[in-house]
This record gives sequence, structure tokens and C-alpha cells, in this order.
Amino acid sequence: MSTERDELAKLRMENARLIALLAAHGIEWRLPTELTPPVPESEPSRLTTDEKLALFRRLFRLLPRRRL
Repeated sequence: MSTERDELAKLRMENARLIALLAAHGIEWRLPTELTPPVPESEPSRLTTDEKLALFRRLFRLLPRRRL
């Protein structure tokens, strides 16, 4: 049993050393206390394929054309 206790003590000392090393370098290692809510999925487009193509053409018609 003493070998298990010794191993446990070594692991706790190693954990303390690693935590101190993280803190010394400003590395956050604990989970945030408040979890951020997931980003809601975007709503599907209400435009048909033809409407999307027409919109795309209108938008790019306004851009100046460049000659290569």
C-alpha cells in the first residue's frame, strides 16, 4: 500500500509542478465556469435557385469590369 501512496504523492507533486508552470506562462487550463451557448444554425434560404442566380447577376453587374 505504501507504494500506491508514494505513487499518488508523486503524481500530485507533478500535477502541482505542471499547474505552476502553466500559471507562470499565463496559460489558462481550467474550464470556464460559464459555458457559451452554441451558435444557432442559420435559417435556410427562402430564395429559389433562379432567384439566387438573378441576385448574383445583379450584384456583379454593378462591379466595374477589369481588363486583363
